[in-house]
Amino acid sequence: MLLIAHRGSSGTAPENTLAAFRQALRDRADMIELDVRLSADGEPVVIHDRRLYRTTGVRGNVREWAVTELEELNAGARFGRAYAGERIPRLATVLQTLPPTIGLNMEAKTDGDRRRAGLMVERLGGLLRSTAGRRDILVSSFDHAFLRQFHRRFPDVTIGVLYYAVRDFGRSPARLARRAGGTVFICSRAQVRTRWIQMAHAENISVLVYGVKSVRQMIALRNRRVDGVITDYPARLRRALHPRA
Repeated sequence: MLLIAHRGSSGTAPENTLAAFRQALRDRADMIELDVRLSADGEPVVIHDRRLYRTTGVRGNVREWAVTELEELNAGARFGRAYAGERIPRLATVLQTLPPTIGLNMEAKTDGDRRRAGLMVERLGGLLRSTAGRRDILVSSFDHAFLRQFHRRFPDVTIGVLYYAVRDFGRSPARLARRAGGTVFICSRAQVRTRWIQMAHAENISVLVYGVKSVRQMIALRNRRVDGVITDYPARLRRALHPRA
């Protein structure tokens, strides 16, 4: 079972910052999940929300700020004084900073951005060319139309479809994944069903589950043959999964 650090080790460091990603390395996560949006000038930056306020205390939308302006914002102080120097990182900086031994699950965020999804395809795909063959990369999104475009343009990159219940109810994981060119299906702990896991595996689709916070939840999912869990606390889960390591 893969242990994937949600926005880095976001339970113990400010989410989607270099501090959280370095902590995930120390926690021996197998992969890091992070979120990607585009700045006003089209630079891929690592932040979850479309609005800046929750993590930086500044009002405004990510898509309205140039990358140099975003880099000046404090993305760590709200988590704790020790992280007051943390910034919103460029994706390029993350790729340059993290060793290629750690895999990355990049969730592309296109909501609230009126620009064509094609811009995200080109900017994200262009950056990933530099890592081709050197790092395990998964590109995921709730925007399945974006994923289809990305897969057509960059067919060698692994694609993961995120399940959105209101839209995707009644569709099988394999159908959702295949339509987007994906080989990975991702849903929340509350949404996952054993029959989905079985159906996905029958079609060689891997299943990842997010929102996993406790050892008990992880063990239950492992017993159901889930391929990986996305957690804020990878160190806690790793100690339980590999107690002698």
